Amino acid sequence: MLATLVNYENLISKKPDIEGPNVKVWNIRQNEIIRINLVEMSGELSSHKHPDAEHSLMVIDGSVRVKIDHEFVVIGKGDFISIPANVPHKYWSLTDKAILVSMDAPYYDPKKTIALSDLTHL
Repeated sequence: MLATLVNYENLISKKPDIEGPNVKVWNIRQNEIIRINLVEMSGELSSHKHPDAEHSLMVIDGSVRVKIDHEFVVIGKGDFISIPANVPHKYWSLTDKAILVSMDAPYYDPKKTIALSDLTHL
């Protein structure tokens, strides 16, 4: 098959590729052009920025408060947001958990993500 087909239930039944206190991340697709992940989050994720990739999210379930530089927006089921490269951002789940599709383009090494002090970027 030439297409990438991923079943949600099969994907989340596997161990996440990344797991933290408030987040689980499963890689859906990755190549030199784009990285696509399924993200399950609850609570608050720390401020960060991606120096060399645009970061886009689409909410599948739940709602999320997003801080982009010094502005805030709330996104919910069906909403899409795209954050330019090198712009500080932060997320809070406004529901028990939120399910998102996260896309980074061009693909970048996640180890290049720059963590920022929440005190200076709130």
